[in-house]
Amino acid sequence: MKANTRELGTQGEDKAVQWLLNNDFQIISRNFRKRGFEIDIVAVDKDDVLRFIEVKNVIEGEIMDAAFNAEKRNILRYFTAVESFLMEHPKYRDYKMCMDVMVVCFDEIKRYENVTGGVVV
Repeated sequence: MKANTRELGTQGEDKAVQWLLNNDFQIISRNFRKRGFEIDIVAVDKDDVLRFIEVKNVIEGEIMDAAFNAEKRNILRYFTAVESFLMEHPKYRDYKMCMDVMVVCFDEIKRYENVTGGVVV
């Protein structure tokens, strides 16, 4: 039986979370939804950088294509969701922040750090 898209997405996110935990990240939130967009994972790394992580689960094709398949409109909506997250979790406002993408393809995981090109302040 073929898993549906949401099940595959959840499996990819679970693998990404496990990778993050194995690499000394603290998971703050999963599937934060606000204003028409979802932040898959919010985590803090060992350097206390707050990372907003988009997870892409791919079954076939180029991993690199999945990592950079974000439209400008989605990135702007993502920042709106980040602002909402910070309003609901003000203790993280003083952290350095950035957006990462993690691509999961079966058991292979690629992490692309700071895809917006600068630390979000």
